[in-house]
Amino acid sequence: RVGQYQGQNVFYVREHGQWVGIPWDRFDQEAHEFGYALIAKGLTKGTAVCILMGTAAEWPISDLGTILAGGVSVGLYPTSSAEQCQYIINHSDAEFVLVDTPAQLDKILQVGHALPKVKEVIVLDETAAHKGTVRKSGEALALVSYREFLDVGRQHRAWAHPILQERAETAQPEDIAIMVYTSGTTGLPKGACLSHRYVINSVESLQDAIPIHDSDISFSYLPYCHVAERISGLYNRLYAGAPAYFVDDLSKLWDYMLDVKPTVFGSLPRFFEKIHARITADLEQAPPDERERFYQALSVGREISRRRQAKQPIPEELKQEYEQEAQPVLGKVKEYFGGNIRITTSGGAPLPLEVAEFFDAAGLPILQAYGLTENVCVAFNRPDHYKFGTVGPPMLECAIKIAEDGEILVRSQMMFSGYYKDLEKTAEVFRNGWLLTGDLGELDEDGFLKITGRKKELIITSTGKNIAPMLIETALKDHPLISQAMAYGDGKSYLVALITLNQSETETYARAHGLSGGDFAELTRHPDIVGLVQTVVDEVNARVSSTEAIKRFVILDHDLSIEA
Repeated sequence: RVGQYQGQNVFYVREHGQWVGIPWDRFDQEAHEFGYALIAKGLTKGTAVCILMGTAAEWPISDLGTILAGGVSVGLYPTSSAEQCQYIINHSDAEFVLVDTPAQLDKILQVGHALPKVKEVIVLDETAAHKGTVRKSGEALALVSYREFLDVGRQHRAWAHPILQERAETAQPEDIAIMVYTSGTTGLPKGACLSHRYVINSVESLQDAIPIHDSDISFSYLPYCHVAERISGLYNRLYAGAPAYFVDDLSKLWDYMLDVKPTVFGSLPRFFEKIHARITADLEQAPPDERERFYQALSVGREISRRRQAKQPIPEELKQEYEQEAQPVLGKVKEYFGGNIRITTSGGAPLPLEVAEFFDAAGLPILQAYGLTENVCVAFNRPDHYKFGTVGPPMLECAIKIAEDGEILVRSQMMFSGYYKDLEKTAEVFRNGWLLTGDLGELDEDGFLKITGRKKELIITSTGKNIAPMLIETALKDHPLISQAMAYGDGKSYLVALITLNQSETETYARAHGLSGGDFAELTRHPDIVGLVQTVVDEVNARVSSTEAIKRFVILDHDLSIEA
């Protein structure tokens, strides 16, 4: 790729309020220098290097440099505590740790005495790098700046290059390239070993489902230590030659979007919910005739969307109405993403049906996908082949089947190699060559996968009925008024639910219907609001069995949280 895109930029970063490009040849040079330095300092093939930093250009540089040197790249979440960092660094047997800020360095210094295998800590912040050393087991744990580390690589290039070249040329598909630690709901995190085969096949599978090109522009702002962003947001972009803009401040993402005008954008459902809410709020402030034109155009878009999903022909008259009258109006929705957007994707959680339908009617389908650390590419809706409420058909060379108990089983060339130093846990997730995902799902008549819940989250009522709460919770959250819903009833004779409300939607509804009351907390207890929520619950109950129906609910005046 370096030769192919000579003189072009692979990344863009913010410096002094401006976008500054990082050329492919600089990226290649620094990645090699990082690899040379690792070899010069004694990194052996298969040894781990931990990266503890936010999303920045140095992340992929050090990541690729580690892999080039034959090492295993291990990402740590910037939000990790010192104790969590200590566990992963020690469990992965890492010999080098890269950090970016003084705050991240402080975490390592706190536990430095308990990192017996770490030889050196590489620090992006030049000032913090010269704090000195920290004692560990009777010897000094050295700190070195990132720039000084690259200098070591340059100085030792002559003899380190043949070693790096030999390691790169003799690397086997089954060799481990990266290790991703899964947080899990209980117990210590597990290190999922992902091979070169896993990475390459996953990228090819992504390109088959959602092709991106070197003319595409996208943002990089999600953590690379998450497997989806690592594969899709980093390796897939590099494979396609598509430049990425690094977001240094998430609060400015909106401004950056209007400035950069990306063509490809992926995020979590919550982001699209916020965009939808913002568009709705803007429409409420628009002149009545303009608002009416938009919703008339949207109704035409909804009919186009319905026919497209059902694979029904679109009458010429409807097509002309959409192109000549509706599309110019609905095109304003794309302006919220900068104006040039052509692909939007969502994953990690269900996308509310109302949000999916709205954007699709506006000509911007949000394509939902499904995967897990152990097999990141499982199912993906395609630009020309998608269904709301599903995560799409199987991806390239991936087989999916549903076990008798409803669990989703997967088999492909993209399955992980096992959990590091944990044969027992590895054996637990494989059965006759199939990966047990722990998720529950259904395959429809067209082969589209629908996620119905987590196996471990099954509610078993006092009558012995197994209920997957996610479907019920998602159905409740499809109403714009409801932001969160949690069903409960384990060991009970019926289900109850905790419900939280979308504050802006609730206040808008209250104003429109002349509801008197004080603050938001009081509105959540207003009889009309409670009655509306009851109507939503009744509508959902009508679509499920009597044992799955919500018999009682409580509306909270604050969102659910771990602390709460």
